Amino acid sequence: MGAGKEVKLLLWKNWTIRRRQRVRFFMEIMWPVMLFMGLVWLRRVNPLYRQNECHFPNKAMPSAGVMPWIQGIFCNANNPCFQYPTRGESPGLVSNYNNSILARFYTNAHELLFSDPEVQQLGRLWRDLNAMSNFMDTLRTHPEQVSGRGVKVETILKDDETLTSFLLRDIPLTESVVYQLVSAQIRPEQFVFGVPALHLKDIACSLTLLERFLVFPSRRGLQAVRNAMCILTPQRLQIIEDKFYANVDFFKLFRLLPRVLDNHSEGIEIQLWVQVVSAFSDKLRELYQRNSSRELLQVMTPLFQNKLSFREVMAAASSLVCGYTEGAFSQVSSFNWYEDNNYKAFLGISSHRAQHQYTYDNSTTPFCNDMMNDLESNPITKIVWNSVKPMLMGRILYAPDSQAVRQIIRNANTTFEELERLRTMGKAWEEVAPQIWAFFQDGVQVNMIRDTICNPSVMDFIDRSLEEAPFSSKHILNFLYNGPPEDRPAELPDFDWRDLFNLTDRFIRMLNQYGDCLLLDKFVAVPDEDTITNWALDLLEDGKFWAGLVFVNMHSWTTNVPPHVKFKIRMDIDAVERTNKVLGSRPQS
Repeated sequence: MGAGKEVKLLLWKNWTIRRRQRVRFFMEIMWPVMLFMGLVWLRRVNPLYRQNECHFPNKAMPSAGVMPWIQGIFCNANNPCFQYPTRGESPGLVSNYNNSILARFYTNAHELLFSDPEVQQLGRLWRDLNAMSNFMDTLRTHPEQVSGRGVKVETILKDDETLTSFLLRDIPLTESVVYQLVSAQIRPEQFVFGVPALHLKDIACSLTLLERFLVFPSRRGLQAVRNAMCILTPQRLQIIEDKFYANVDFFKLFRLLPRVLDNHSEGIEIQLWVQVVSAFSDKLRELYQRNSSRELLQVMTPLFQNKLSFREVMAAASSLVCGYTEGAFSQVSSFNWYEDNNYKAFLGISSHRAQHQYTYDNSTTPFCNDMMNDLESNPITKIVWNSVKPMLMGRILYAPDSQAVRQIIRNANTTFEELERLRTMGKAWEEVAPQIWAFFQDGVQVNMIRDTICNPSVMDFIDRSLEEAPFSSKHILNFLYNGPPEDRPAELPDFDWRDLFNLTDRFIRMLNQYGDCLLLDKFVAVPDEDTITNWALDLLEDGKFWAGLVFVNMHSWTTNVPPHVKFKIRMDIDAVERTNKVLGSRPQS
């Protein structure tokens, strides 16, 4: 009995061992099969994302120029990945954005306007206008400088004038009286505020008024003219006045007027003005027909609407600057998908220095605070804003603070100085805009231009010179029109200088609003690297630390820049794009 039990126990143990071996063998076979089936299921449910070869646009340094530098920051905010080589990869080329609307418009404008010899004469027109403006200011403020001098009547009459024969034959006046009249000089200071309300019939019998407007060769000539004209009827005197205005050559008048103050002045050539304006209008019409101009107008028109979201403004700005409509929010494939911080920002996972609510920034304007609040309230725009905020509003700390280092920083700061000058010009517009409006609305010079163009001889010359142009003297007067819109002739376009002024004013004020959000005084000197680190930690709390520069082989007493400058760049680790997950693509056979 004992031996039988031992045999049975041995058989049981052998069966148990074989069973366990079978189970283990089955598991060893099925486990890889199950794992393989699981991988196949995952592959079918979540297909692999195929990432092609990437070409990244280069980011120009500030020394390359303001425009390439701004394009490098704005257009690369989303780190776009292109499947084809970019333009900037070619030798000798810096910008990838020559296909942008602004770049193409600038190229066309430079080709048609800035390189044309006739259009370059616009500079002379501006100098002539300044000379005339200075002349009129002198007449208004210091009339004593031209006292006793004027423009002789006979020098401003047309070459084929009929005034002299009319006075001798039809009035009639004696030859001596006519000689005294055409030899008299017109006092320009009496017309500085426009043509007086007095007429010839009002002054013909007054020695005082005649002497107020005319400088006669002699006192006897003044009395002879007064005696001869005072006996004429008011109707005859009005005919003489109308005949005089019809025979005045305004081209000669504008050429001779500045010589009253300066004998060496070339005066104003109205014929040249007409030629230059005609050539300029032809070039402008040709420029308007280019695709870049039409695309520019198409993109710019919505910007002048009263209510635009920041995303709409950025889309328009991207189309202008970058050449693709998405820009900083580009739908071009981006390589920022692998950054852990972007995942955290998108999912709302706060880092150790992130803030749950926006904190008002007292260092900038309410408009900028509203814009930043909108950007930080959207997870997608927050990713982009966090990457560009240090560049736009951040500081660059450098150490040590020495004369040699300041010399280097001064050269590096030239780009920001140019931007500061542009912002200053924009702020200056807000101050001078009311004066520009007053100049075109009721300025003496502009009123004189209006009166000159209204002269029949001037209007006839302008119309003959602009026969092939799409506008005439009436269109010029319509552009300078300063009356109520309802009084404008129905056949003329409802557009004048006021519409252009308002368009320019809105555009510049919009740029000024966004320009206030930029910090251009970026470079701050500190004693040493430890101070950079401590200050950077404080600036990082507000996202306002861009970079730190530590010049290793210079000290606070260094006055000359060494031949070889050694420096370190200290940046926020979260703001530097990683390279540990970017793998080179395998070349295809």
